[in-house]
Amino acid sequence: MSDFDVVVVGGGVNGLVCAATLVREGLSVCVVERNRWVGGGAVTREVTLPGFKHDLYGSSHVWVQCNADFKAIQPELERYGLKYIEPETFITGHPDKQGGPGIVIYKDIDQTCETFAHYSQADARQYRQIYDDFASIKEGFVKNFFSPPAPPSELPLALESSLAGLKRLRDFSMSARAWVDTHFENDFVKAVMLNWALAPQILPEQEGAGQSFYIMIPAIHVFGQAIPEGGSQELPNAMARYVEANGGKVMTNCPVGKILIEQRRAVGIVLENGETIRAKRAVVSALEPKQTFLGLVGEEQLDGEFAEMVRGFSFGKVSICRMHLALTEPPRFNNGDDMSRCAFHRIVDTVDQMIRFYAEIAMGIPPSDPFLWSACWTMLDPTRAPANKHTLIFDTFVSNWLADGKTWAEIQEDYAWKVLLPKLQQYAPNINRNTILGHYIDSRESLEAANPCFVDGTTQGGERIASQLGYFRPFPGYAHYRSPVKDLYMTGPHCHPGGGISGMGTITARVMLDDMGLKEADFWQ
Repeated sequence: MSDFDVVVVGGGVNGLVCAATLVREGLSVCVVERNRWVGGGAVTREVTLPGFKHDLYGSSHVWVQCNADFKAIQPELERYGLKYIEPETFITGHPDKQGGPGIVIYKDIDQTCETFAHYSQADARQYRQIYDDFASIKEGFVKNFFSPPAPPSELPLALESSLAGLKRLRDFSMSARAWVDTHFENDFVKAVMLNWALAPQILPEQEGAGQSFYIMIPAIHVFGQAIPEGGSQELPNAMARYVEANGGKVMTNCPVGKILIEQRRAVGIVLENGETIRAKRAVVSALEPKQTFLGLVGEEQLDGEFAEMVRGFSFGKVSICRMHLALTEPPRFNNGDDMSRCAFHRIVDTVDQMIRFYAEIAMGIPPSDPFLWSACWTMLDPTRAPANKHTLIFDTFVSNWLADGKTWAEIQEDYAWKVLLPKLQQYAPNINRNTILGHYIDSRESLEAANPCFVDGTTQGGERIASQLGYFRPFPGYAHYRSPVKDLYMTGPHCHPGGGISGMGTITARVMLDDMGLKEADFWQ
């Protein structure tokens, strides 16, 4: 039996950054992970050929760059192997197969607006206006993103007292499709903007998505799109080393059997091998809520109403089908040199294509004409492949159920080779049998097998619907990272602010430190 101040269940990014924040304040912390490696959704593997490093899940480290608590630790993490690489000029490419030049998102806002102006001067002005508006909301966005969520009445109360505020509140309340129809005129520009907004796996007609435009568009220019040298997993690896260097312990290949509850208080964990690890001050679960409460805690320890909320938590119906390639050369896009210099691309044709795409998802049909997300990170980080070779990730959203009764495990090879790759070749025809050295495909079944928190192949930690966002995430009354079990805390993408590599485990740590009287949080000031 071992004793620590805090035990963290789950060695993904959020569990580890929570632990790192706590050890920095002098607490002894033990992180327990079921896999032989840490990382959770930030895992890098040589799945195609030896020497080719592929980020299997989380890949782009945007939001963690605006997490002040993470940035405070980052210099120390760099001593343990973390090195971020940020594109200096080219952020995201949007190729156009319909004869236009395509749109390139540069770090520089002026260059970016010039590419929009090829399609519409009015749309270029609108894009710049959104960027300019970010200056007035940046501070509030960062604080709200990395704090316990505010009551749902707070934003309307703040905005409803002026005409400008009411207009902004209306924009925030719109669906993504309504927002682009209202604010942009060119169809290709609309499609590009819509594709950005739907990245967190929300739906085109889902109301309340309008506010994401005012964050996602300018945030790329302000915070960049950094990646860790060597692969996404270098972030959790560095945090694990940091925790151990500061007196903590990170245990891998250690599945947890249950969270130990005594007198309705979490006091430790019991591993599947029978070993007990006690926590003198708190336990943190970074696992999704059904594993945590219905599995490791047990319904007998829970109020019936809370257990019902856990059972009703929705993970959604959207998964991904992703293809990894080992290549002899990077993609060369038809839309010119600047498009090909982008390591990251969002590939979409028209708004009608997007609407058909989501209709097929709703019907359980593999999308026949998908949009694509692609990343050739070796263009920025050559350490991820042998000399003069490259890796490529590309994928699309798919329904995690199929109307014909088949499984994605049965159809993923055909779908990747006959639909995904030909779609990519419409823009980058050099990616073909002559340049492909090896491949690997992931879809619903393999995703969940690799990480049980990817429930039914979903990767966002829970459906991003109004009833599961902000003050309601993950459950009404439990949005502040505390659970109904005393001294059992929650962290992970099922909590606010949701999925993506943001390092939101720092929020849980700050709530805990405040509760313990060790460091006052400024959340509510």
